Order: sequence, then structure tokens, then C-alpha cells
Amino acid sequence: MEKNKMHEREFTIDANNPELEFFYDLDDACAKSICENTLGIPENFIKKIECFEDAFKVYLKPSRHYYRDDWYVNLTRLDYVS
Repeated sequence: MEKNKMHEREFTIDANNPELEFFYDLDDACAKSICENTLGIPENFIKKIECFEDAFKVYLKPSRHYYRDDWYVNLTRLDYVS
């Protein structure tokens, strides 16, 4: 059974996507900046960020309050987010 993307709390972001600023050294600070400034994720909903070579994963804090927020809906629709 496929997981409903509208209720995910973990997202993997491809940092090499041309829609994002390119960072030579992807670290927590860069990933956090992308989350807050480019993706519009409010800081208070970010639980944890894990960085990898060409991507990073953002974990959201459990909450029912953001599922209808514009930033969350937009996040679930981006091609470079899985």
C-alpha cells in the first residue's frame, strides 16, 4: 500500500536541483537555510535535518496543524522532494 504523501513527516530534498541555490558543502546550516528560506518550512516545525552528499532529509515534528498550510502542501508537490 502506497503511503499518503499528504501525511508524511520526512522529506528528502535533492540539493542539486537547479531550482535551489547550489551549495558546495552541504551541511546542516545550508540545509536549514534551504528549508526556511526556499521551502518556507517554519523553524518550529523542523525536528531534525540529516545531510548526505547530494541531498538532505528533513524530519518534521509531529503535528496536525501544518497539513493544510501552504508551505506543506507546496513541499509535497515539488519534483525535487521525495
